[in-house]
Amino acid sequence: MAMNPMQKKARTSFLLGMFLTLIVTGLIIVLLITQLGKIKKEQAAVQYKNVYVLKQDVASGGLISDGMPTLSKVEANNVPSNAVTDTNMVTYITDTATAKIELTMGTVLTTDMINIDGQADTPDKRLQEYNMLILPSRLEQGETIDIRLRLPTGEDYIVLSKKYVEETDSSTVWLKVGEDEILTMSNAIVEAYVMEGSLLYATTYVDAGMQGAAVPTYIANSTVVELMNDDPNITAVAKAALAARYTTDKTDQRNVINNQLGTYADDATANVENHVEEEAQRQQSARQQYIDSLGL
Repeated sequence: MAMNPMQKKARTSFLLGMFLTLIVTGLIIVLLITQLGKIKKEQAAVQYKNVYVLKQDVASGGLISDGMPTLSKVEANNVPSNAVTDTNMVTYITDTATAKIELTMGTVLTTDMINIDGQADTPDKRLQEYNMLILPSRLEQGETIDIRLRLPTGEDYIVLSKKYVEETDSSTVWLKVGEDEILTMSNAIVEAYVMEGSLLYATTYVDAGMQGAAVPTYIANSTVVELMNDDPNITAVAKAALAARYTTDKTDQRNVINNQLGTYADDATANVENHVEEEAQRQQSARQQYIDSLGL
């Protein structure tokens, strides 16, 4: 059947449109293939490097334990030259590693961020619970503190220096302490109990990662010092530190504390008993709350 001129013209236009569409589509496909090939070449040219990235936030001075860093593949161009990698991981990711600055989750760890001279967990270390301290109102887990003893007359001594807060609540703090620190702290607690008006309290480091540990200034009594010298649970390193600490004549310093204790001689036993009872009640109450939270 013959087509009239209008039909023929319409058919020609349709075929021309289809032809142009195919050409445009073909050009687009060629362009996409070219771009895809270019992208693949660029990706192939990118070099990647395995580095260690934090899986959680770490406070300044906080421990960077084994479970915190994870190995991640990052573009080499974005990796600092001093990043922690497979080659230096053994040196910097250790039980003693601490953060020099506050670090956030996702941070690529570098050697400049890590202090490898932290406090290792020696055989005598224990997780000790203290509920008789005056704690800073904003103290949080992961911060670093000194424990200090203030006498009623205003003298102020550092009992424990630069201790990492493993855990804390409104009235209790958990610290890792060595045998020598346990004995020193026990001495300070008893003497704080004897001297009504004294204060055993914690102070927080402003930037624990960059600030060095304060030098302890509290001197335990002679009986406790002798006990430390004979205690087989105190490590050789701790004993050497104690020897250096007590070698210097601290008679005058200790006499200040002894003089204060003397003024409470008549009430010493009662004061200690009352405070120990309060401490035991707080601990018992906290223990019961913990058990209740477990649904036991």
